[in-house]
Amino acid sequence: MSLKNKLIRIAFVILLIVYAAGASVLFSTVSSSELTVGDKIHFVVSAIIPKGTTITPPAHENSLGNIVIKEWDMRRTEREKTDSVTFEYIITTYIPENCTIPALPFVHEQQNRTDTLHSLSIPLTVKSVITSADSILELKDIKPQQGAGKAPLWWIWLLAGGLAVAAAIIWGRKLFKRVRKEQAPVPPKPPYEEAIDSLNALDAKQYLQKGLIREYTFELSEIFKRYIGRRYEINAADFTTEEMIAWTGVSGLELKLRRPVEWFFGATDPVKFARQIPDQDTLERFGKEVRDFLEATKPLPENVQAAAGGQG
Repeated sequence: MSLKNKLIRIAFVILLIVYAAGASVLFSTVSSSELTVGDKIHFVVSAIIPKGTTITPPAHENSLGNIVIKEWDMRRTEREKTDSVTFEYIITTYIPENCTIPALPFVHEQQNRTDTLHSLSIPLTVKSVITSADSILELKDIKPQQGAGKAPLWWIWLLAGGLAVAAAIIWGRKLFKRVRKEQAPVPPKPPYEEAIDSLNALDAKQYLQKGLIREYTFELSEIFKRYIGRRYEINAADFTTEEMIAWTGVSGLELKLRRPVEWFFGATDPVKFARQIPDQDTLERFGKEVRDFLEATKPLPENVQAAAGGQG
């Protein structure tokens, strides 16, 4: 009788004893104890347990040392007095050296009693995928160094020079455009347009509605001086009230234009420097006189260039 048949008979006898005694038993098998790297084999752990008993497999985390668990499943078969529980694993290894399936602990619980059953450890033989014939390598003599001559380098210098010239041209164009842009400032608006825009911006600030009389008068006076200075090419921004009134006498302006200028600067001085508060009519007249003067001295479209260089 062979050893394998003897083991089967012994296992059968043990199962009969377990069945009769109502105890639990655990045994394990593998489909093959030899494999090559990457081969899959079946590892089966079977348990015969009494009714009402639970058995829990170990937490393997997909590996048992060098052995990798690809898949696993559990089946339970109920019988009259006992149940059969089978844990089936598909395993492999990727390390070309012999290894062992370790003894695995299975927790056995029955009527508030907990025991641990262990499977048998099973050694595995891992065969190399390289045969003895494959391991014999024929080494041939190394060929002597072949003289091929030096590769011409003139084309490399030609290409590098062309790239350098192209980069210099592109950089020069960008620099030239930047310099031209920086050297060409945006021309200012004509005096009349700039003054009208400034007056509209002043009205939008609503100084008068907020009670900021002095601030309104200061800014309105600066707008008026700036317009006169640009329109008649004088340094009106730095004129005192006396100098401004004196200029009107030699400006060549008609009397109907000189009088509003003289009145405006004479009436706004006490507001700016003596903090006097004028009545509402006077405040409204400040802005009206400035706008009327702008409209009266606005250059005609056909005379814009001539008027910008002299008096209107």
